[in-house]
Formats: sequence, structure tokens, C-alpha cells
Amino acid sequence: MNIWLTIYRVATIVFVAMVIVAIISLFLPKLRQNRELQRKLAVIEEENRSREDQVKQLREQQDQFLADPSYVERIAREELGKAREGETVFRFSERKTNVFRVRP
Repeated sequence: MNIWLTIYRVATIVFVAMVIVAIISLFLPKLRQNRELQRKLAVIEEENRSREDQVKQLREQQDQFLADPSYVERIAREELGKAREGETVFRFSERKTNVFRVRP
């Protein structure tokens, strides 16, 4: 009768192990998917913070355009190459040549 008790205990342990393996195999793909979604969420949140910073900078620049005429003039001169009527604009650029220096 002792052998049947041992078989019963082993069968119970095997059954419990099979149930645990089945549960793990059911939830493991979901856990992996959850980790991947969390990683994507972190990337998107970082992009969102970056975009919010860009929006903040653009709003500050817009406020400067609306409030500061000298800022508008400076941007027009420096970035757009505009000048006032009667002004002459001189532009200097670096001259690049194809001359190579030969070492003796």
C-alpha cells in the first residue's frame, strides 16, 4: 500500500508542475508584449517631451516677434538677408580652394 501512496504523491507533484508550466506558458507572451509596449511608451514619451520643448521655444520666439521690434529686425537681417531701404549689404564668405599643400 505504501507504493500507491508514493505514486499518488508523485502524480500530484507532476500535475501541479504541469499546471504551473501551463500557466507560465499562457502568460509569458503577454509579459513579453507588455515589456515591449512599455519600451515603446517610454520612447513616445521622450519624443513627446522633445516636441513640448520645441513648442515652448516656438511660443517664446512668437512672443518675441510680437513684443520686440528690434528682434524682428535682427531676424530679418541675419536669417532672411533683408535690409532697409537705401542700405547696402556686404556679405563675406569663406573662400575655399582646391589647392593642396605639398610637404617637402
